[in-house]
Parts: sequence; structure tokens; C-alpha cells
Amino acid sequence: MTLKRIKSIGFWSLLIILSACGVDVEDCLKDESCGPVIQVTNYDGSIPVDPYDPFWGSGPATVTVTLGPQMITNPKWPNPSTKEITLRAAKSINSIAIMLEWEDQTKSSNFDHSALYVDRAAVMFPVTPDKEAPSITMGESGKPVNIWQWKAIGGERGQPGVKDNSNDQLAYQTIEDLNAEGYSTLTDQSQQDVKGGAVWKNNKWRLIFTRSLTNGNANDIQFKKSVLMATAVWNGSNKELNGQKGIAGWFLLKMS
Repeated sequence: MTLKRIKSIGFWSLLIILSACGVDVEDCLKDESCGPVIQVTNYDGSIPVDPYDPFWGSGPATVTVTLGPQMITNPKWPNPSTKEITLRAAKSINSIAIMLEWEDQTKSSNFDHSALYVDRAAVMFPVTPDKEAPSITMGESGKPVNIWQWKAIGGERGQPGVKDNSNDQLAYQTIEDLNAEGYSTLTDQSQQDVKGGAVWKNNKWRLIFTRSLTNGNANDIQFKKSVLMATAVWNGSNKELNGQKGIAGWFLLKMS
């Protein structure tokens, strides 16, 4: 299929183009069928996991993307409360870290499993990046996606919150390494490889996901070259859950 230029024709035009642009995922830049580009910064040392470490303010380039409504599958969500998200990424010799930042006037969290609506965010990658990109709605049959999801919630997989010097840190958070092949097929991996944590401060969330560049898990994305990535945010105070979210993608996580 020959892809037409899609510059400046809007969010929905980007979502309906499902080609990953051939074997070399970066070819999509030539057709402007993916974007924007999130440049992954190379870093010699251990990448800081504190989202307020000075590294994140002066090292990786920041790219802000618009979050659009989820109107493809039910429950549709025409007006998500989170309108944009800022992305940064860095890699060392053996690991990668992705930081998400977005405004949120309220911290919606849950430590005793009594609250249904909590703040959440996720990034999503095609498991096999050299095939046609799967549907933005969590993949499709035969085209699985690897999803890293964070929830402002404690639990069996809760991890210690990233400490800062305020009283707004979370005590525990949940990071999940997931797979899906279409809507309502989300499953936990038996092997959880992703770590991370978030801090809510000054009415903003800053969240970091981190993982090794490659591993032996066939259900995981392998960061050997540039990959496609999508993202989503749920605002608990706006009663957002499941398909009720703001979404963006596919864009290019560019390795160098």
C-alpha cells in the first residue's frame, strides 16, 4: 500500500494508518506516516530513575504530543481530561528509560484496593517491529503488542515509590509488563521485566519506565533499533478506566 502524506491532517488520520513502513521502521518518516520522533539520548552511566534528577531536565530532548479521544472501540471516550503528554527517553549500554510527564490537578491513588478509578499511564510497542503495525487499540490477532502500564496503586506488584523531598510521593505503585492482541485481551506476563515509578508534584505526574535493551523474553519488545511507540493516560478523578482514556501514536522512538 502506498501511503499518502499526512502532515497536518490531524490525529485521526494518523490513527487509521496502520502500516509500520516495511522492514526498516524508520522508513515511515519518509512518508510522514509516523511521528513525532522521540530521540533516545545516549548516556554513558547509570540512567537516573528519579524523575526529578537534573539529568531529565538537561539531557534528553523533550517532545510534547497531543492526546486524542478514544473513539475506535467501546467504551468510547470523546473528551479525555488529559490533553497532552511530554516524553523523554535515554539509553545506556544495556538499558533504556522512558519518562512521561503530564498535568494532573489531583492525585488519584489507592493503597487499600477500595478505589476503582486511579491515575494510570502506559506505553505500547509492537512485539515484532518489522511487521505491519498492529491496531492502536491494543494490537490485533497475530500482531501482539507489549504494554508497560503504571498505576497509582499498591498491590502484589507494588514497588517502592520514587522518593523526593515533598509529602506528595506515593508509598507504593504498580508497574505491569503486559501483552495484548486486541481489545479485551490484556494479559499479564509471567516474567515481569519492566520497573519504574512516578512522583506527583506541582500538579504534575512524572513517570519513568526502565528495562534492559534486550532480553530472552519472546513476549517483549527488543530495543535493537528504532521502534514504534504509542502512549495512553487515564485520569482517575475524571472516572477514566479501560477504553476511557487519552491516546497518542504511533510515533517513532529513534535509536542512534
